[in-house]
Amino acid sequence: MKRFFIEVCYDGADFGGFQIQQNKQTIQGALQNAMHTLYRQEIPLTGASRTDAGVHALQNYFHFDTVLSITTSHIYNLNAILPKSIVVKNIVEVPTDAHCRFDATKRSYIYQIHTQKNPFLEGRSWYYPFPINITLLQQAADCLLLHTDFESFSKKNTTVNTFDCSITKALWSQEGDQIFFSIDSNRFLRGMIRGLVGTMLQVGRGQLSLEAWEQVIRSKNEQNVDFSTPAHGLYLSAIQYPNYFQKIS
Repeated sequence: MKRFFIEVCYDGADFGGFQIQQNKQTIQGALQNAMHTLYRQEIPLTGASRTDAGVHALQNYFHFDTVLSITTSHIYNLNAILPKSIVVKNIVEVPTDAHCRFDATKRSYIYQIHTQKNPFLEGRSWYYPFPINITLLQQAADCLLLHTDFESFSKKNTTVNTFDCSITKALWSQEGDQIFFSIDSNRFLRGMIRGLVGTMLQVGRGQLSLEAWEQVIRSKNEQNVDFSTPAHGLYLSAIQYPNYFQKIS
């Protein structure tokens, strides 16, 4: 039995989330169906990062175990079966004890905003036509590097052992009428990034002082956080692993 990581990217607009759910089209469900069609057997998948409904991914992973011979030609075969909104980018053999979720050392996300109406960004970026102070936004983001407990930014009914996250990058940038928030961490809580973005934008608009922002972080109370930020502006951009990938033939 060998273990493989399968790298995917996808437009999340048409999916009810990443992980298989009853009566909803999901990324995992679509890929498992495609693999069943190709390999003529059920191959369960384990996912690396569970993106919410409507969230996109430039890079995400599953792993699976099989005795079948897996070749690079199967990348083309799977893409021919999958809907256009999901693409298999790579399949690599890994050690049999490698785990795509627990072995990840860093996850990176980008949240995209545009301040001028743009039909080509519809469904890919949040249209936010309000004056924003980028300097204040960055000052708010800098505060995140001083904290590890982000219980305030975890949605209710989330079962986790810890709310600690090691954020190593939190950066706002602007290109013309587009604004980007980039963040790296070893892990993220459910709804965390959308809550961070929505609440920091209050700082950027002068609705929340930096002192009040610090209090929100320390409060450990999700009721102080704006989780209304839409999913379609959020992208899982990269997942980093130890260097144990092996190319398949």
